Amino acid sequence: MSSAASVQPQRTLLLCLHNHQPVGNFDSVLEESCRKAYLPFLEALDRFPGIKVTLHYSGHLLRWIVENAPEVYDMLRKMVSRGQVEILGGGMYEPILALLSERDRQGQLRAMAESVRDCFGRRPEGIWLAERVWEPDLAATLPAAGARYLPLDDYHFLRAGLSHEDLDGVYLTEAGGGAVRVFPGSELLRYLIPFGSVEETLAAVDRMTSRDVPYPAAIFADDGEKFGVWPGTHKSVYEEGWLRRFFEGVWARRDWLATMTLGEYASRAPLRGKIYLPACSYIEMGEWTLPPGKAARFGDLLHDFRAGRMQEMKPFVQGGHFRNFLRKYEESNQLHKRVCWISDRVEEAARRSGDTVGREFLYRAQCNDVYWHGVFGGLYLNHLREAAYANLLRAEEASDRVLHAGKNDWTEAVKGDLDLDGGIEVLLKTSHLTLLAHAHDGGALTEISLPKRGVTLGHVLTRREEGYHAKLRKAGGAFDGSTSIHDVIVLKDPSVLDALSVDPWQRASFREALYREGDPTEGILDETIPPLCATAGREAGVEIARSGSRIVLFQRLQLPVERAELSLEKVLEVGEGEEGFSVRYRLINQGKEPISGRFASEWNLNFLSGSGPDRRYEGTGGDAALSSRGAADGLREFRIVDGWRNVAVKARTDREFSLLRYPIETASLSESGAEKIHQGVCLRLLFPARLPPGGYEYYSLFWSVISVAP
Repeated sequence: MSSAASVQPQRTLLLCLHNHQPVGNFDSVLEESCRKAYLPFLEALDRFPGIKVTLHYSGHLLRWIVENAPEVYDMLRKMVSRGQVEILGGGMYEPILALLSERDRQGQLRAMAESVRDCFGRRPEGIWLAERVWEPDLAATLPAAGARYLPLDDYHFLRAGLSHEDLDGVYLTEAGGGAVRVFPGSELLRYLIPFGSVEETLAAVDRMTSRDVPYPAAIFADDGEKFGVWPGTHKSVYEEGWLRRFFEGVWARRDWLATMTLGEYASRAPLRGKIYLPACSYIEMGEWTLPPGKAARFGDLLHDFRAGRMQEMKPFVQGGHFRNFLRKYEESNQLHKRVCWISDRVEEAARRSGDTVGREFLYRAQCNDVYWHGVFGGLYLNHLREAAYANLLRAEEASDRVLHAGKNDWTEAVKGDLDLDGGIEVLLKTSHLTLLAHAHDGGALTEISLPKRGVTLGHVLTRREEGYHAKLRKAGGAFDGSTSIHDVIVLKDPSVLDALSVDPWQRASFREALYREGDPTEGILDETIPPLCATAGREAGVEIARSGSRIVLFQRLQLPVERAELSLEKVLEVGEGEEGFSVRYRLINQGKEPISGRFASEWNLNFLSGSGPDRRYEGTGGDAALSSRGAADGLREFRIVDGWRNVAVKARTDREFSLLRYPIETASLSESGAEKIHQGVCLRLLFPARLPPGGYEYYSLFWSVISVAP
């Protein structure tokens, strides 16, 4: 009798919340998230000390909480010490582990484990996998870092051939001599919590735990921000009492439903068996990584699944692979490959110096948000890309100091397929400047960076069609806390529709085109008139040379023009220790007919914002905001001031030109709705071109960076 009375209820509810703020997010956002979600969730949980949960705070957020939110940190420590809360580890700065080298995987996991130990007194045994992006070789990586278990999505397991009835426990997967336990988090609970009624949610928990097996479990693993930060949820979850009523319902079932942490369950419950999971993320990610048309169709299919239609087909529907974000967005691929390149530099510097110089910055640059885009802003968020590049450059500068023995008088040139896209790139480096040119794209520059300042000017996002763009024109309504951000599109501002443009080629600098002499300026400015010819997408022959302390990149292209033959020679030159570079052109008419037109040198630069007195044009016929659009004739120089980053960029030439300028704005989704984002400015410098047969014209341009007061 006494033995029977001591038996604990075996039906189990596992609640796991993942809380994350990306590197580079504004302090005001973190403060609001603490006020609206992180603290009130803990306060609600504290009233039910018998309910256990597993929590994850990404490394950047955890450090911020320790330093800036003592009320959250103190409550967490209290709950951990009494065994109510388990803290998970993971990659320190929430990287997509599958995209990293094994060296960086282990470094990120180790850094996070040490951070959790320092904060809570013990190393974590479980981890949160960023965006649940699973690839089979992680089964070897994770145990090597001390991780025993992790939650994924039930979709991973359905894809592996299991049925819904099998998803009520923990499984084991292995690879390369390592093994790790994996939990199938319920997609149904992701949509019910906290958007469905409490009664419906608890009924689903009851059904999920009804099987006659040891420790049948209902498993919830999803974002903590949906408890107060997602639109409408602070009101529904706290003011209207959704979370309190849910906890009350769970506690009322305590005689037969236990809550456990993931660690407790992994230690007590027998394995359901072995499983081999495919490369996978949660099902919505498979939509977002697809090309626009297929993404829209796949999104419709997901709505059918959630409505209960064609459920039998779901295990056979894959969507896209996460790595295809590197194909979908050139900017994501370039950042990723630059980070990989810098990782090797940081490692080499560490071998030479015995110090981990630059590694912390490298890990920060690997934060996942800017490598993809879905219902969250991600790659489209200008300030997050800026943070990734700033940390990349700080890692680069720190390793350069070691590799060049602290000297400033050096230059480097690297030629090859640096971004692994099948074409040739050239990376030019000095202690003050990094330039990345693409020979297979007309010699265009996609990176213009200042490593010592941690500032990059080149990461201007290309405007693309997205799978949800057609739906923006029909968007309406509002979030009320009862609808997931996955199920409705809300316009934050009607002007979002004005930004639905698609660029013909990637936004880059050092691009050229030739317009007809009679083409109206307004038509060139609003891009309703195509150029006579352009360098975009054309192969350039490249040659690297040195001239004293300077390094020179020569590029040559043929430009097809009807009934004419044009060639263009492009020269880019940088010097040791200079925050600037010069470009020279020679446009040659190799045909038998004269050519007249306007030669355009295009530059796309990012100054983060289009408004505010600290961001402006100077010398263009009166100061103007970077959000302004217009043309100015008869210029020989101008400059762009970025007071936020304390720099000004100056352009000057040896002959008069016309300057055409306009802001680049994108329409994209975020968790709070569709929004318009300033991505940078497009500058076209137009020079007269009059070329007799066999004739040529020279054009030159010098860019320099100077410091300005904030």
